[in-house]
Amino acid sequence: MTSQALSNTTVIITGAAGGLGKVIATAFLEAGANVAICDINKDRLDVAAQEFSSNFADKFLAREADTTSEVAVDQLFQETVKKFGRVDILVNNAAVMDRFDPAGTCSHETWDRLLNINLTGPFLTTKAAVKTMETQNPPGGTIINMGSNASICGSNAGVAYTVTKHGILGLTRNTAGFYEEKGIACIMLQLGGLEATNISDAFAGRMDMEGLKLMQKNMPCFIQGVTDVSLRDVAKFCVLLADRNIAKTMNGAAVPFNKNWPPA
Repeated sequence: MTSQALSNTTVIITGAAGGLGKVIATAFLEAGANVAICDINKDRLDVAAQEFSSNFADKFLAREADTTSEVAVDQLFQETVKKFGRVDILVNNAAVMDRFDPAGTCSHETWDRLLNINLTGPFLTTKAAVKTMETQNPPGGTIINMGSNASICGSNAGVAYTVTKHGILGLTRNTAGFYEEKGIACIMLQLGGLEATNISDAFAGRMDMEGLKLMQKNMPCFIQGVTDVSLRDVAKFCVLLADRNIAKTMNGAAVPFNKNWPPA
């Protein structure tokens, strides 16, 4: 049985056909919200769409969309507004991991791919979100960005992932500052190691072991099954931020959500 607490709230979640994004989508649907998800993985999207549509019917929309395409992003927002009337929350979740390559061994291809998916994508969805939120009636909304320990640490990942997650922190703070007076809040969750996520797809085939060992040396104490973060807990916090007053109070915040790894 679903709650109706958020029955008038519409949420867009990127990269939500699996992993963390799908768990966040489930939490919002269970709270009664209207939810639109997008993903570039058609097979995963089809499975998620079938599952959600059977349980939540008219409260759900799924679209295959490449968030690095401004045309695709704009179309996603237009279709969401057409179906549900507005957009209250954007969750920028879509991202890929690198293979722990530092600058000397990171390929140009990897660099471009991660900047496109992890940074250009959230910029384009943020752009579409603020344009929608500032003109709808009533105006306003909340943008939740999935950051990382790599948003503030230099050896938590390879150079490409680290730069993109530092960029997400900048995108969060700039958006929070510029749109606060228009009723739009922007918050980043500084995520630690997650219990289960599709981000490990990036490791297929090869991993820079030197970079991985450096991270383990500089950021010890990660114990799988103990210090990893529950996807459900992340999702519940996102639902909490549907409270506009809480989101306004937390505007511009980078919230450590990492089970104190690395230690504060």
